[in-house]
Amino acid sequence: MKRPPRIVIVGAAGRLGQALEARFSRDATVIGLARPEIDLSSPQSIKHALEPLKFDHLILPAAMTAVDACESSQDQAYAVNAVAPGVIAKICAAKKAHMTHFSTDYVFDGKKEGAYAEDDAPHPLGVYGDSKLKGEQAVLEASPHHLVVRVSWLYGPGKAAFPEWIVDQACSKPELQLPADKTGSPISSTDIADLLDPLLFGSAGEPASGIYHLCNSGSCTHQEWGQACLDLAAEMGAPLQTRTIGANTLADIKAFVARRPPNSVMSTAKYTDFTGTTPRHWLEALREHFASSETLRKYQAASCG
Repeated sequence: MKRPPRIVIVGAAGRLGQALEARFSRDATVIGLARPEIDLSSPQSIKHALEPLKFDHLILPAAMTAVDACESSQDQAYAVNAVAPGVIAKICAAKKAHMTHFSTDYVFDGKKEGAYAEDDAPHPLGVYGDSKLKGEQAVLEASPHHLVVRVSWLYGPGKAAFPEWIVDQACSKPELQLPADKTGSPISSTDIADLLDPLLFGSAGEPASGIYHLCNSGSCTHQEWGQACLDLAAEMGAPLQTRTIGANTLADIKAFVARRPPNSVMSTAKYTDFTGTTPRHWLEALREHFASSETLRKYQAASCG
């Protein structure tokens, strides 16, 4: 009888890490690592944590994702997002283990009309996107058999994200605005975990390699995404002070330090060609999140808390 695969997840305590561990624990032996067991800013810590382990696959969802903080803490951003993935990729290659590294839509500048494909030239606008791009390059230089998965507008159970934030805002403020000039494709962390499975264990015989984009189907502006969240929260009986999101622009948000790509819609055609599966629409995934998320069930109560 064939033994179940051994999978290491680096960043198991995060939103995506939790979803990945829950999904792959069904059919594999999963080792979840997080701080203080492993510190991605320290190559020595990475080697100490990983070199003694035996595994077939390693998944790296952990990163420094605070876009504005990356601008002010550039050394930390490059250490975690660029150097660490390369160190991990070399360890995996030496063990003949497959690595999946999660990257971001921020490797693009957002100037393209239409959806970005995997072979579109990256052009990051800030430190976050540049550090993640360098991480991608380091992973694939360590082994062409490794996999880079770019995701965008991530949310899901386990940790609050944009949907929870915008509903909280609507419970306490009579007016809200979000950029109508920022377009992307949301993705649920639970959907990512389900969609990753055929890339690693599908009928192709070998895990996928190279770069793949992974997001729910369709696209929306940030304003439309926020409006969808409020509409779903209202259906649950949330006592919203405002039910309508007005439109502003990225330039209107003075708190942003880093530049954001105005268009980060990503095509999943390559994923569908490889797996035969089309990711479900973003609104369907968002509706399921509101219906099942323990975090959002609080909005069925008499007041927001």
